[in-house]
Amino acid sequence: MIVQAPLGDLRDPALFRAANDEFLLWDAFVAGKPRVSLAPLVLSASIHEAARTAAEAVIAATGRASIAAFSDAREAEKYGFSKDVLALARASFAASDDAQLARVDLLWTGSHFVACEVNADCPGGHNETVGLPILTRRASYASPERLAGLADPTEVVPALVARIGALYRERAGDLSEREGVVGLVYATAYSEDLQICAFLERELRRAGLPTRRLPVTALAVDASGDLCAYGKRIDVLYRYFPVEYMEGLPQGAAIADAIRRRRVRTIASFREAFIQSKRIFVGGRASENLAETYDFTAMDRRRLLADRKAWVVKKAFGRVGDEVFVGPLHSDDEWRELVVEVARRAATGERWVAQRFVDQVPIPTPWGPRLVTLGAYVLDGKFVGYFARLSEKSHVSHDALVVPVFVQGRPVREVA
Repeated sequence: MIVQAPLGDLRDPALFRAANDEFLLWDAFVAGKPRVSLAPLVLSASIHEAARTAAEAVIAATGRASIAAFSDAREAEKYGFSKDVLALARASFAASDDAQLARVDLLWTGSHFVACEVNADCPGGHNETVGLPILTRRASYASPERLAGLADPTEVVPALVARIGALYRERAGDLSEREGVVGLVYATAYSEDLQICAFLERELRRAGLPTRRLPVTALAVDASGDLCAYGKRIDVLYRYFPVEYMEGLPQGAAIADAIRRRRVRTIASFREAFIQSKRIFVGGRASENLAETYDFTAMDRRRLLADRKAWVVKKAFGRVGDEVFVGPLHSDDEWRELVVEVARRAATGERWVAQRFVDQVPIPTPWGPRLVTLGAYVLDGKFVGYFARLSEKSHVSHDALVVPVFVQGRPVREVA
């Protein structure tokens, strides 16, 4: 597993325009620094197979674990979800509304991959998965031998479009009295959310599916009991809107009722809320592909303080690296303050976990040794591609560098 030298640079006006106009990558640069690169991460066929197998195994294991939360109210209570979130999750579970797109964050130890969390609620990266490999191919024309024998294994967007199309046909059926649409709900305050939904909407329309982008507040239930917005029936709800944002939404109960009665299908399903929580890794599910994880309140605080470099403390329900504290990156004094503060917050009812630090093996890159977080997409249990991020330290957040992924000697989709 290595990262090749960049085959091009988005400072090239033609490549930059293509990133913006063709792939709607509006945030290729953040604070003057590139957020994406055309330096391809190259996996051997064996490492690719190990990642694929690990990702599918993690999704299968967490899926089995989530069943306990639906069948046992005491288990569900451990996740700390609001009644609104639980109502949506239970509605999807009751209706077998189970379409799943998840991304498993895999860390390389040198011998195998370990998952530290799963983004199953609304994983992103759609634009990068399509755009970066294509832009890398374009940039390679001056030296095509650089990509010889490599294949692009990522097909998450075409697979997602096909899955949404199947859901649309399943729901629409012979309902011809009024045309239904695929509704794409996103957090309207964030341009990075808009670019994902706008890009996916374009691909859905190319596939012949009617769509409508909309804020969650536009959703309602009409007199016939269908979910609707702007006078259109919503047959499929594609949700790029975190489930915790739904708490307190006046339409929440009506949305849950429409799901429960199978009047709308959703992706990602609300039942994925439990798998989104890092708490899904806790207790009895240890394997070589799952990071060893404990409920923070069940941990001996002295153990955490005495062995700082062995632990990571995380809020159970967080995103993009927020409120993740990596022991080796802090001083003893900082770590002690963090552990005390987390204990205080956990005592108020917040859910936190303590996770065994995964000792990653750096890989060679043009910028020196870097750690890779290999995000493996899984659609309904099957691998569909990658979203790779490079970082200098064991804490991946907004400042990680996103790169395309290729596989050696495996003709998944040949690089032209």
